[in-house]
Amino acid sequence: MLEELYSSKSHKTLERIRRSWLRELIDEFLSVRAAQRYRHGSLKVMAHDLIWFGDFVDQHGSRELGRLPEWIEPFLAQVTPRKRRRSTWRSAITQFLRFLMQKGLIPSPVTTPVIRPHAELVEAYLVFTAEHRGVCREHLKNIRRFCHAFMGYLESRGTADLSALTPQVVQEFMTSDSTGYRRKTVSHRCAMLRGLLRHLYRRGLVSVDLSAVVIAPRIYQQDQCPRFLTPPEVKAVLSAFNRQKVCGRRNYAMAVLLAVYGLRGIEVVRLCLDDIDWHNQKLHIRHRKAGNATTYPLAASAGEAVLSYLRNGRPQSLHRQVFLSTVLPFGPLRWTATPGRAIREAMAKAGIRVDRPGTHTFRYSCAQKLFEQGMPIKTVGDFLGHRDPNTTRRYTKIALEQLRTVALGEAEDLL
Repeated sequence: MLEELYSSKSHKTLERIRRSWLRELIDEFLSVRAAQRYRHGSLKVMAHDLIWFGDFVDQHGSRELGRLPEWIEPFLAQVTPRKRRRSTWRSAITQFLRFLMQKGLIPSPVTTPVIRPHAELVEAYLVFTAEHRGVCREHLKNIRRFCHAFMGYLESRGTADLSALTPQVVQEFMTSDSTGYRRKTVSHRCAMLRGLLRHLYRRGLVSVDLSAVVIAPRIYQQDQCPRFLTPPEVKAVLSAFNRQKVCGRRNYAMAVLLAVYGLRGIEVVRLCLDDIDWHNQKLHIRHRKAGNATTYPLAASAGEAVLSYLRNGRPQSLHRQVFLSTVLPFGPLRWTATPGRAIREAMAKAGIRVDRPGTHTFRYSCAQKLFEQGMPIKTVGDFLGHRDPNTTRRYTKIALEQLRTVALGEAEDLL
């Protein structure tokens, strides 16, 4: 692989490559990357960086694979003053070392386990919460992080002994912990703290139930109006995507699905090729947030956008997810960060501003469009995949035409 990349170079360069003590391993590493469809230019840059790195280590009298990680920083310190180029060197060497670890040629770094205060107590509380309250796994992760933060704060204050916990310490923690959060988030964190304090009291670890001293901010039901876009604004955002590029075609297809069906961002990310029935013109959304599934007719705009991406943008892959990353090795998207960032950039390009823009902006916009078409709340809820009617009820605040009719009434005149 190395000689193939440098076939046009001088005899002196080829001799330097052949003399490298890492030649065979670098060659094998580059072959794996070539199979993952890395470009010829990228492979050539990595080959150059690794050969130079190997020569540097050899010049310092070391040929031990196990000590290669120790030479990264000394090598980067003398290689170039340009920060961007240094990061490229680091990336190539790090990938190469990870390849050697997978082959078992160098040991994986030993990670020191983080010793958290009262870790066993926190895990016991999580088990209790899961068994008695039926909390889902994702929320348990949030509770675990919050509990560890609380216990860490107590240790930093010198209150490692829970029996010495006082209301003042609890209130000081909530004051410091609430900085930067919205009222609703602060209320959720107060609820998690109250649950933990009640558990400590039941276990006899504190003499007084301190949950009463945790006062959450007042939350008014449905006090915020969902942020939505009008149909012309949605059209302007969709027009802002650059579909001449692969990334733009992918992001445009995701945005069309969000706009047409009001899907959640994670539902678009998890969409698989098997979920699109091209023969019967159906779109299946499985495993929704409410535990249900929805089948939609495949709209022409959505089908054309996805088909354009599949034909002219999606790389060949064994993955069944529709939308893949545009960076090698072309894996499936994991989170909603990618579509969310694409929506925000398109909105900024279109000159449209809303509070907290993202994938849910299109979901609210879809609901508003359905209400404006006169759809009943039950139909809108079923379309959006809601199981509880109360979830859909908060969307009625954006049903402008219906609200205008209610405001006028039969006995009122427009002045």
